[in-house]
Amino acid sequence: MKQSAETEIGERSAARKKFLVLVNPASNGGRGLRAWTRWAPFLPGAEAVILRSIGEAGERAAGARNVDAVVAVGGDGTVSAVADGLLRNPSETLPLGVLYAGTSPDFCTFHQIPLEPSVALETLRSGGVEPVEVLKIAHNGKTAHFLCSCNLGIGADVAARANVLRPYLGDRFGTFCALLVSLLKHPRFDYTVNGESFPACGHMLITKMPYIAGGLALDLPRTAEGEYLLWHTRARSFPGWMRLLVKLYRKEKCGELRRCSGTIRIEARTPCRVEYDGDPHGMLPVEISVAPRKLMLIKGGGQP
Repeated sequence: MKQSAETEIGERSAARKKFLVLVNPASNGGRGLRAWTRWAPFLPGAEAVILRSIGEAGERAAGARNVDAVVAVGGDGTVSAVADGLLRNPSETLPLGVLYAGTSPDFCTFHQIPLEPSVALETLRSGGVEPVEVLKIAHNGKTAHFLCSCNLGIGADVAARANVLRPYLGDRFGTFCALLVSLLKHPRFDYTVNGESFPACGHMLITKMPYIAGGLALDLPRTAEGEYLLWHTRARSFPGWMRLLVKLYRKEKCGELRRCSGTIRIEARTPCRVEYDGDPHGMLPVEISVAPRKLMLIKGGGQP
């Protein structure tokens, strides 16, 4: 089949750089592996690793040497794991590239990383490398990083259900159905943040970006360096949740917001699940702060 001029240029140019490509074959029901199989010929100098687990992504990125960039092929969870590894790599200038093959591209949307594979390939070749702040989370005896948001309580329940439904129902409708099931439980949690009480909360998240998942977004202000946001909403009736969802899909103001810096410790009176970057990660308590080291990211334009 005849190649397009854009693909031929991308093939020749990308060959000038050496990439370590970390492929999550399970992303989006196998889309990650299929996407890489299609585009591998256009990165002839790449060293590709088909990951056996999400934990391997971080270890491979942390140990990467003698490459120009480490490229994540998968969804937000894969991208987050690779980024976490890069933030542990001795080289503080080794950048992250993304060939997205997941279901809810919040991180890519925020940083204007293209989703169309041929354009994403060109971005790997010619996109600028920019340092971006990410958040650090400590819990369950370990420390990790997240790129999108950390969701507590209902958010973790929704993420677990949505990961099952999205490959069959799509990003938006799968997330919406997961939300409906979770909201029917009328959950509420009593949190404390650095000792301050946040009673009867329905949802709490910590983030530096407005996107939640599956088309849901918040009307959030920009954050200064070293700053992040804590957003929460009180528990409500099912009709009240439906009104809130309309606002979230329209990206209207809702809930309560505060700016944070330094470290916050979040606890709950009852067992409460923790989710970040699309996947459940155990239970509260957690400690969250801005990571001292910035992630070097290959991206398109500036932030939206």
